[in-house]
Amino acid sequence: MPLEFYVLMIPFCVIPVFLVSLDYLNKSDEIKRKNSNVIDFDKFVKRKKEGDTVDSDIAQLLDIDKIAA
Repeated sequence: MPLEFYVLMIPFCVIPVFLVSLDYLNKSDEIKRKNSNVIDFDKFVKRKKEGDTVDSDIAQLLDIDKIAA
């Protein structure tokens, strides 16, 4: 009797814990991917302003100082 009990109970205890762990890892990885794709537009334009003449002209047309956050 105890052997059958353990054979039946171990999968029902281990599998849910494994699935919950996989779900947690998937969600945390998804949050990291979303955060890594965010670009701060003001910093991007300021860095581009220091680049070539076309980039500096675009930054002047956008007038970075007057952009409200």
